[in-house]
Amino acid sequence: MNEQLTELFNRYFDGTATDADRQKLMALVMESDDVLLESVMRQRWEALQGTTVQTPSGAHVLAAILNKPVQMKPVRQRWYWAAAAAVLLLLGIGGYFQLKHQQEITGVAKIEKVTPGYERATLTLNDGSVVQLDSAGNRTIQQGGSSIRQQGGQLVYAASSGKNAVTYNTLRTPRGGQFKVILPDGTTVWLNAASSIRYPTAFLGQERRVEMSGEVYFEVAKSEEKPFKVSVNGRAEVKVLGTHFNVNAYPEENIIKTTLLEGAVSMSTPASSPVLLKPGQQAAAGKAEIKVVNDANIDQVMAWRYGLFNFDRSNLQSVMNELSRWYDVDVRYEGQIPSRIFRGKIKRDLSLIQVLEVLQDVNIKFKMEGKTIVVYN
Repeated sequence: MNEQLTELFNRYFDGTATDADRQKLMALVMESDDVLLESVMRQRWEALQGTTVQTPSGAHVLAAILNKPVQMKPVRQRWYWAAAAAVLLLLGIGGYFQLKHQQEITGVAKIEKVTPGYERATLTLNDGSVVQLDSAGNRTIQQGGSSIRQQGGQLVYAASSGKNAVTYNTLRTPRGGQFKVILPDGTTVWLNAASSIRYPTAFLGQERRVEMSGEVYFEVAKSEEKPFKVSVNGRAEVKVLGTHFNVNAYPEENIIKTTLLEGAVSMSTPASSPVLLKPGQQAAAGKAEIKVVNDANIDQVMAWRYGLFNFDRSNLQSVMNELSRWYDVDVRYEGQIPSRIFRGKIKRDLSLIQVLEVLQDVNIKFKMEGKTIVVYN
């Protein structure tokens, strides 16, 4: 793969790449590990120094990014190269590589202060008291007969066999936050930014029921005697016995998506009958019906769990919604919303300015007003 990737990079920078070459280059960049990408890109960048090769304008975009001072810890420096690689992917939609590099984003100094999200949340106990949680926490929280252990960015509930009245807790992540909780039955739950889950401190009945909003990934502990049910924004229900699945139910997206990775789940709404999913399938529930996607893009669905943005055929509004939630900023559009389709992976620990610079290189204009990103024509 190294030789093929190098050859395609050379053709791209020399301006001799065909449409097929460009598509193959995008595919290889998506598949390559960061060490290989860095090696190939360094070789080509060094070869370009002092040369007069004919290069498409997309090369200048890449050059501009690679030539910027990198103010990161060494262990994270290689992801700056991954961000540069993402430029090639974003520029490559439809084989269109001839985009001009735009002027610097208005208000760069302000944008640079916007850092990516991290592990933080609030835990609301049954009595209404609120506990602030972050990645530095290491403590035990007592709630009646229940014991809750915080270990950094996760909560762990001790199993309870008591017969006390059921009490409920709610875990919420703000915009720019994420967190993990292990429920009393051993089910592991990850919350993306701007999400919540309400659950009992002990599963004492004939079923295990929780309520959620936002985006949550579940690895459900198997129990044939007690099915696990997820109420999603009061608009849909997911029923499982033991499985791994992701639910995306942000209000601004309008559609509730349940994606199955392992096991089996059924999804239903008040307006539709239950739909049974197999691994690799996704159920998308609108107001009137549930549509099933047989070959869901699991990598894109699970990207947030592994610290990535994956903009695979995403429109501008979807991209900006993700950035808004992760960087805790608002988004406003001035004029007609540009019609763009994005494809590429970007590490979620990059600063907002780095991400916006990549997006700006596909002719999207931004300016910053306070904590609001303004997209304008």
